[in-house]
Amino acid sequence: MTFGRPCEFDSRQALETATRVFWDQGYQGTSLEDLCTAMDLNKSSFYQAFGRKSELFQRCLENYRDTSTDLLRAKLDQAASGRRFIEEVFEGVAGGTKNQMGRAGCMLINTASEFAQRDPRISALVTRALERIEDLFYAAVCRAQAEGDIPRSSDARSLASFLTANLGGLKGLARAGASPEKMRAIVQVIMNGLK
Repeated sequence: MTFGRPCEFDSRQALETATRVFWDQGYQGTSLEDLCTAMDLNKSSFYQAFGRKSELFQRCLENYRDTSTDLLRAKLDQAASGRRFIEEVFEGVAGGTKNQMGRAGCMLINTASEFAQRDPRISALVTRALERIEDLFYAAVCRAQAEGDIPRSSDARSLASFLTANLGGLKGLARAGASPEKMRAIVQVIMNGLK
């Protein structure tokens, strides 16, 4: 005998919805009731589909990581140049403060701040996700060097780490409520650091 709502809902859409809730409110700030309400599920159906809250959170982090890196990879493939890709990523963060999700910061950085080193599984997931982002910046820097827009004498891996750290910092400022004007001024400094 099965109890609760049948699993007829769109599990992919439910995962996207839960990701947005966790991203906006954090793990501790999100209750099971918040998730069930957002996903339009009762508790029985929630447990049947996703298990515990912690299991869903990990799936949401993986979903955020995959979606974010896939989007960045597509942008890099379509960018006019490696340097232009980097600029567009940072300009997007600065301009994104006008909408709610842009002001929510980066789910990975938010999670790193919330969990610190308390959960080795989550810490490892965040670390690997940031490494993926750094690898995309590394590819962009190498491309920009080949195109003559970044000096070949600069260490590409160090610049990729610099960009990843600044991306996290800029998204943290967005979450803290920094103005678009302030963010754009910071982006200009970051881009000047690539000369």
